[in-house]
Amino acid sequence: MSQDYNIKISYVIPAFNASGTIREAVESIFNGNVGSGDEVVIINDCSADDTEAVILELKKEHPQIRYITNRDNLGCPATRNIGIKAAANDYIFNLDADDILPPGSVGLLKQALIKNNADMALFGESRYFIDDISRLTHKRIYKPGFLSLADFLAGQLTPAGNCLYTKKSWERIGGYWEYGKGLHEYWGFFLKQIANGSKLLVVKGTYYFHRHGGKSLFVREFKNEESSSLMATKMIEPFLHLLSDDDAAYIRSNKGSKDWFIKLNREPIRLKSGEVGQDGQEIILESVFDKILRVAKREIKQIFEK
Repeated sequence: MSQDYNIKISYVIPAFNASGTIREAVESIFNGNVGSGDEVVIINDCSADDTEAVILELKKEHPQIRYITNRDNLGCPATRNIGIKAAANDYIFNLDADDILPPGSVGLLKQALIKNNADMALFGESRYFIDDISRLTHKRIYKPGFLSLADFLAGQLTPAGNCLYTKKSWERIGGYWEYGKGLHEYWGFFLKQIANGSKLLVVKGTYYFHRHGGKSLFVREFKNEESSSLMATKMIEPFLHLLSDDDAAYIRSNKGSKDWFIKLNREPIRLKSGEVGQDGQEIILESVFDKILRVAKREIKQIFEK
């Protein structure tokens, strides 16, 4: 019996001061990813720039867009929860307002999620850029297959937060934690999902484009290592019973609560069984050859455009 991949998706995009990037993000949904019955839910978290004007223009162009505005600035996790709660469909796709999807990328996640009876389908690769997706700075490649709790606790960074999952899994775990404005938002969400039995599948051969730079919330807040660990401590506290007694005790300690998360890549957390995972990430910088090839292509293009 053939499997039905024609599921309906609600794309949820929190937006705060995203006037310079949100059009590109939204257009990447409509460029080879949106399907019949899909919708795009955009939530404006009290932006102080022209974000609303850009969203209203997009709404005129794409009737599948639904627009929600927050009365107060609530931060990304709470804003995301608002959008998911309002979503009409049974499947949710997160997209940050400054990231970009390649054509057909969501369809690959959709097929993998249904075929493997997973709760979440995650991109196998993040391709990082600053202003132009044709000029990548580096890539992160994640170990394909189901993501275990042991592997998850073997490194600070997780596969891409821009991912597809069932609304039921979001409901089952009580949504995103709304601590702070967004530090460890995806890390905490993935932790809740895995620890509560959800099946998280990293899909080989899939990728998206991640815009990065010093202005992002994560970059700003992660610089304070103590606050970063304390936030992660608050998120992992309900699941300490799943960890080894020694590691759980260290996380509970005054010193450990302030530094265990920062040391994850060097000192993975052990499970109750004693299992120690591997983070499974590979970071690839743009090679000299790729850089020369990219510059040559740009120069050739400029010659023919003259």
